[in-house]
Amino acid sequence: MHPRAGRYTASGLRTSLLSVPGAVGAEAVGLRPIGEVMGCVVSRYDDVTSSMRRGYATALDRLRAEAVSLGADGVLAIGCTVTRVSAAVHEFVVLGTAVRALRGVRPPRPFTTGLSGPDVAKLMLAGWVPVTLAIGIDGGTAYDIAMTDRPGAEAAVPTSLVTTVRAAARAEFLAAVRESGADGGLVSSTTLRAWALGHTGAAAVASVFGTAVARFGAGPAPTVSLPMLALDDERPGAGR
Repeated sequence: MHPRAGRYTASGLRTSLLSVPGAVGAEAVGLRPIGEVMGCVVSRYDDVTSSMRRGYATALDRLRAEAVSLGADGVLAIGCTVTRVSAAVHEFVVLGTAVRALRGVRPPRPFTTGLSGPDVAKLMLAGWVPVTLAIGIDGGTAYDIAMTDRPGAEAAVPTSLVTTVRAAARAEFLAAVRESGADGGLVSSTTLRAWALGHTGAAAVASVFGTAVARFGAGPAPTVSLPMLALDDERPGAGR
């Protein structure tokens, strides 16, 4: 048993990171909060892009291990953060609330999602279920000895760089959704960090966070629109 889960068992206490509306929304579709779960890793950067991929993947694996040890069927409202410890060392943390299904067929492994309890309720009432948290990350550098420093003028090389890394992060997110076997993906957030490399260079890292979702039945349309990336527009209802 995971050490944190062991402490839960010994104390009999259960904690949750969900808000009151979040907990009520989860209960409304038969998902009872049973404890907060966490995954973290402190690692040394080599290549920024690969280090971020590895850091988030390791932290998510550890979060899932905690969820399994609690007997969870899923983890809601997962938040991902990265904190700089030193110039070369960063801490990756993922936090969420484990839930257990009160009825129906239990999944073979816990699902993970950054969606809140009310959003998961809306999703399930519309005939969809969350599958896994999906992340796409890409980064790069570019140099141009003719890079402009005139106010108001477009810097063509940095513009091309951020456009490229954003597109690649989006493509990696879609690849993660496909690999999970889901029908589509809901984008929760996107980030971009860019910085100068001397007077002639630029670097950028882009991330896309979201949830892979699968269709399980017909349902009414969601009451709140969510940005969804369809995987196959030819299948009826897929990715919508």
